[in-house]
Amino acid sequence: MKEIVQRIDDNAALKGSNLSILVLAIFIASIGLNVNSTAVVIGAMLISPLMGVIVAIGYGMATYDLEYVRKSIFKLLFQIFFCIIASAIYFKLSPITAVSSELMSRTEPTIWDVLIAIFGGFAGIIGITRKKMSNVIPGVAIATALMPPLCTAGYGIAAYSLKIFMGALYLFFINSFFICLSSFIILKMLHIPAKKYVSEKIFKRQKLLLYIIGILISLPSIYLAWQSIKINKINHQAEVFLAKNINSIDTQVLSYKILPQNDELEIIVIGKQFTKEQVGLLNDKLKKYDNLKNLKLKIIQNSSFDAPNKEQINNLIESKIKKIGIANNGSLSEQNEQTNKIAYMVYQNILKKDMLIKKLNAEKDLFFPQVQLFKGSICFSKNQTDALLPKEFIVIAYINAPLAKNEQNRLKKWLEQESQLEVELFIEKHP
Repeated sequence: MKEIVQRIDDNAALKGSNLSILVLAIFIASIGLNVNSTAVVIGAMLISPLMGVIVAIGYGMATYDLEYVRKSIFKLLFQIFFCIIASAIYFKLSPITAVSSELMSRTEPTIWDVLIAIFGGFAGIIGITRKKMSNVIPGVAIATALMPPLCTAGYGIAAYSLKIFMGALYLFFINSFFICLSSFIILKMLHIPAKKYVSEKIFKRQKLLLYIIGILISLPSIYLAWQSIKINKINHQAEVFLAKNINSIDTQVLSYKILPQNDELEIIVIGKQFTKEQVGLLNDKLKKYDNLKNLKLKIIQNSSFDAPNKEQINNLIESKIKKIGIANNGSLSEQNEQTNKIAYMVYQNILKKDMLIKKLNAEKDLFFPQVQLFKGSICFSKNQTDALLPKEFIVIAYINAPLAKNEQNRLKKWLEQESQLEVELFIEKHP
């Protein structure tokens, strides 16, 4: 038993090597999240000393040592504050401002994260109480992932995103609480001696209080999990509907999105335009899908999108080359071939532009909630070989609230980072 207590004390120490490793883990995790490297993030999880303090809080509660609990909580709060501030400074100075998938995956915790924290907490305290050390603790460190959420919260501060900050902090709080609760339960099962006598009645009251807090903490994650499952079902049925009824040789769906506030399935289509009668038939078919029956189909199609699809352009180029080859006994007309290649490049760049606009509109709420919609176009220029190259990205940002000058500059910098082009930004009030 003394060996177990000594391990817990050593892991919870906030000095010497533990403090140095904490600093290193912060910057390793921040860099990994910034460059979207899963391997680097895992490395930060493995060396992070955060779990030691959380287990110590559970130990203090199990032994009814209030002074030990108070000191451990103070240590944890210091680590949390230090991690968030240090990572916020890093992300503020980093030239990479785009939000990565590693960052986004830690902003919306669900009930699955609660279950991982519970089982991970049990595994962690069992590993600590074993006579021989094993690979349990490193595995728990990876599974519960304490350091990355704190660094993600730091990114939320650097990016002025309350949603990212609160989501990441909630994930860290889930992991911390359930690791602490699991430690408390296992240590009580092992009959670890209490520092002072406490009646069975008080112990039962303490357990009940912890369980109630655990349930209250879990409720938002259950709601988020339900929302996630619901969205996945809707998106799956939307993709099936579009594949069966819209995508064809004549038409292609560039992008789609669900607009719950308007009860609409909005799609952008390139190719042959749909008539009103055809749109009506498609809406009737949409109602046959359980998760889409309350949505109305909104098709955005414009004459600028009435270009032939990729397969048609390829066929056009090949057929013209063959005809020219036959007419000229095998010699190709470079002028006609170049014209068709330019047409194909224009088509490809239209697709790239639409994908970029779609991405910007999907991510705008995280960084610029004042922006309601992005519209834009890419200007091209020819190089010495007559190849079309993107030159400038002209963007119109429709806003519902004024943007300060520094916010406009930050918005322009973000657009340039995402498009990798020089940006000409226009701000307009949303109609």
